[in-house]
Amino acid sequence: MPTPPRHYKEELQDWLDQRLDAATCDEVERHVETCAECRREYEAMAWTKQQTTRHLAPTEAPAELRATILQALRAEQPADVCETADPAFWRQHLRPLLAAAAVVLFTAILGIGYFLNPAALSEVVARDFRAYQTEQLAMELSTGDVKAMEVYFADHGVAFNTRVFDLAMMNYQLVGGRVQQPGARPRALFVYRGPANQKLVCQMFAGKVGELPKGATLRENKGIQFYIYEKAGLTAVFWQEGAVVCVLVSDIQPEEVVQLAFAKAMP
Repeated sequence: MPTPPRHYKEELQDWLDQRLDAATCDEVERHVETCAECRREYEAMAWTKQQTTRHLAPTEAPAELRATILQALRAEQPADVCETADPAFWRQHLRPLLAAAAVVLFTAILGIGYFLNPAALSEVVARDFRAYQTEQLAMELSTGDVKAMEVYFADHGVAFNTRVFDLAMMNYQLVGGRVQQPGARPRALFVYRGPANQKLVCQMFAGKVGELPKGATLRENKGIQFYIYEKAGLTAVFWQEGAVVCVLVSDIQPEEVVQLAFAKAMP
């Protein structure tokens, strides 16, 4: 059985913060160029760091933080151990606590960053389409069964009801899907292929079309407002269904993407 590829989970943050030696840095960089999973994780870290630097002013840790941690450790350790000045003691006991705190802070920052930069959504869905097109985004479930795809999303953290389209009458067949950005704001992503191997990606996520960036072409059909973006050969058509935003993205003729959205959108 072949050995599974190694993922550089622990080194990614050090690489981002320029704490790696030259040899390890080159090794991680080569790996990220070929590993979609690690590249997505690195991009998420880099974007979060950028947003935090831009929007959150640095503050000093409270003076009582060390005393609070020490008091917690005293509850579990003999007094003579807790009072030691041995650096090994602090590395052993404080580092796990600080690591856990960093995870909590990182998660909170991700949530803050998302709401600080909702305009990136049009770019995110375009990037996902290109990743699928270049075979860097794998499907978690390969299926042509619309209901099976909806059940998969419900079982894998998508809290809202997904409405996976049946596009067979338009000569597009469902081929599978995946959950993007699992967590607080997951996106249901599913893919169709046309008779000439045309690719069409649909995504659904909780949100409002009012979060989208300026520059969209607005069209209305069946009382529904559609937000159309065209850039770098891609067309993305967004619309609102209840508390969910839907979007179709493809590199086929722009009007064909629009008409597919018109055909499947519901008030």
